[in-house]
Order: sequence, then structure tokens, then C-alpha cells
Amino acid sequence: MIPISEPSQRKVFALIRALGNASGANLAKLTGMQPSSLVYILNNLKDKGLIRVSGQGVSTSKGGKKPVLWQVNPDYGNIIGLEVMRHAIRAVIVNLAGDVMLKAEKDFSPGSPDKIVSRILNIISEIITESGQPIDKLLFISLAVPGIVDPVNHKVIYSYGLKLKEFDLKSYIMDAYGVPAGVINDANAGAIGDQWFTGLDLSINNSIYLSYNPLAGGMGLGIVINRKLYTGSNGLAGEFSIRVPALSVIIKDKLKSIDASDILLPGFENPDSVNVADLYASAKKACPLSNLVFSELCKQVASEISRMIGLFDPDRVTLGGDLSICEHMCCSEVMHHLKAMLQIDYPFMMKIPRMDYARPKVFAVAMGATALYLSTLND
Repeated sequence: MIPISEPSQRKVFALIRALGNASGANLAKLTGMQPSSLVYILNNLKDKGLIRVSGQGVSTSKGGKKPVLWQVNPDYGNIIGLEVMRHAIRAVIVNLAGDVMLKAEKDFSPGSPDKIVSRILNIISEIITESGQPIDKLLFISLAVPGIVDPVNHKVIYSYGLKLKEFDLKSYIMDAYGVPAGVINDANAGAIGDQWFTGLDLSINNSIYLSYNPLAGGMGLGIVINRKLYTGSNGLAGEFSIRVPALSVIIKDKLKSIDASDILLPGFENPDSVNVADLYASAKKACPLSNLVFSELCKQVASEISRMIGLFDPDRVTLGGDLSICEHMCCSEVMHHLKAMLQIDYPFMMKIPRMDYARPKVFAVAMGATALYLSTLND
């Protein structure tokens, strides 16, 4: 993982990365460290090549010398993140500062373990070539997969979607490329990515990340407690049943009440072929079927979130996967239903969690996988 052993240095580095550009005065205010200690830490991180001077800030109202601004050094190296799904692999390459250098989606279908490994290795080689980045700049390769992953040794304990059991995918990656690698559950990747790629917000300590699979009707859950990913003792945290109807099921039900001549949703005659992007586009055009389906989908999601609030009482709920395609429309509709449910379940004044969508959208899990390289900064 990232080569910073001292907790104080990890804290300062994480803050600089979250802020983008940070002055010593701002870092001192946020950390409570003495200026002399902070200067030592900044120089140490600079000597390691992890941060660099990015420019000068604005003087205070009293004038005086402009403060020096620090940023994470984007040239330090790159991280590859992959989301391995049953029908495709989404891949990203980011530099240490979090700048996206490449996004790609590649065809994939699970087969034997050997075929899965071979295809993943080929895709990694392809995206390295497409990015034009030298392989000696590669710091880490991380894979996000559906299923149970050991949070310590990163072994795939069980993945129904990939048909893998007790499989050490990480070692194949490390042997092929000679760089450190890691494997993480897909929803957990979304959860830590939500932390590392949404900027600094000290008001968010506890959060949940939800992703919806419109084909299977399932939802994945990632849990962050006190700013740390919670996986449980066996990596099972978040794996209890969260069932939302498949999109096709909702469409078939709502079709019964809509005149076909009024429908703007393409392919509605074959509900199994409709995706969330099509539904969102038609809903914005006031398609009556799309609006009914969208509202019902959001109501079902809100129902699951209300259960999660009873368990975790989070500060923020992030909607990932295909739900993120719908941006604020989905957040608003889910919140509309959620507030009504919470008033019944909790008939007293309560703080309702913030609702947001994953900003990298369908690449949120692949982006989150790259944050595995940074995860030790929260230890």
C-alpha cells in the first residue's frame, strides 16, 4: 500500500488529497498540529515524492506573505481499478492525485477460473497500452468483484456471479505484472470510492453505498462507520438480502395501466431489454410508463434505505451503479418516498441522511477499487 507509516503523515497526506490544494495554515487548523511538526511532515512527504508545491494562495485581509500551497504529486504513479461484472469489465487508470487518465468498458463473460484470469490479464494489458502510460509508473492494480472477499488477504471467498470459490485472484495479477494488487467486494469499493473521490466533508462520519442491479433485482451494500470501511469479521458485512424487483418486473406490472400509444420508452414491448438509462431519458420526456416505473423503483429503493437507517443511522446515502445515471432525479424521488416512510417508522424529529448519487456514475466501483491503495491512510 502507500508508503507512509506514521499516522500523522498519513493524516496530512489524506487531507491534502481531499482538499486538492492546501496551505500549511489550513492543515494546521484541520489537524491541530504545531507549525514546526507540520513543516517536518510536509518536507518528509515532499522528499518521498508524494506531494509537491502547487503555487501560492491568497494573502489574508491583513496582507502579508502569500501562503505556499501543497498538492499530491500526480506524477508519482498510477493505479488501475477494475470492476469485474458478469457481462463486462469496467476499468479506470488514475494517478495518485485522483485524476482519471483512462476509462474503458470491455466485453467479459465468466468461464472457468483459468479463462477468467486470462481475460482479466488481457484487459489490464490492453488498458495500459491504450493509456500510453509506462508500466514502471504502475503502483497498484485493484479488482472489485461481486461476492465475499477476505478483507485481510483479499482472497475471493465466494462469488456466485463469477463462479469462484476460495480463489486467490490477487496472486495471478501480482505474478503477471510484478506490482502490488488487491481484491475487494464491489459494493465496498463503491463505499470507499465515495469517501476518496467526493472531496473533504468532515460532517460525514457514517455512510452507506447502495448499488442496484436492474437485471437481477439485487442491491449491493457498502458500509462506512467512523470514516472506515466496515467489512465484519468474515467480510460478510452488507451481504444480507436486499431485494428490489428487477426493472423488467416493474415494467410488466405498470404496462397494465398505460395505453401503449402514450408510451415513449423504447423497447417497452420487450421489458427485459430496457435499461435504466432508457428509463431515465424517457422519464425526462414525461413518458407516463417511465414515470410510473421510475417512481416505483425509487419507492422500492427507499424502502430498503429505511431499513438501513434503522440499522446504521448514516449521515449520507450514496446511490451507485445504474441508479447514479439518473443523478438528482433519482435522489429527489427516493427522498420523497423515504421521508414519508420515516415519518411513519420514526414519529419524532430526526436528522434525515443526505442523499447523493455516485459522481463517477457507472465507473464508481472501478474508481473505488483504486482507493484500496489509499485505504491504509485511515488506519
